[in-house]
Amino acid sequence: MKAVLPALRLLAALAPAANAEPILKHTASVSWICAGVGSDERRVLGELRPQVRLDVLFVTAKRGGYVSDAELSLYADGSAQPLLRVTADGPECLIDAPPGAYRVEAGFYLLATLERLPVLDADGAPVDDKTLIAGLTVR
Repeated sequence: MKAVLPALRLLAALAPAANAEPILKHTASVSWICAGVGSDERRVLGELRPQVRLDVLFVTAKRGGYVSDAELSLYADGSAQPLLRVTADGPECLIDAPPGAYRVEAGFYLLATLERLPVLDADGAPVDDKTLIAGLTVR
């Protein structure tokens, strides 16, 4: 019983950190936040949305259900090196990048095998392992 009490105290001390609100993160040229699972996270995203230039929302094609854990990469147009590569903690990612041309790539992995899931066309045939949005202009 004595060993259990310190462990419970440790968990209680860590609990507030686990419930902390999401915050905007920064790299040298890009700021971002991915969240949106709970009402507190959606509130924070709503407050931050006017401060960013890109808003990416992950939903299923057929039913429109929200999806998290997507791998998101942001590239300056023509660049092979991503400015940002994150695994989305929620279905929505707010991104602020300097003015310019960009492309976004997003994909999902099967957790059990870490295999990239295919993107399907309207007939259900695989066409790629990621979705590409090219030609984005940030002003």
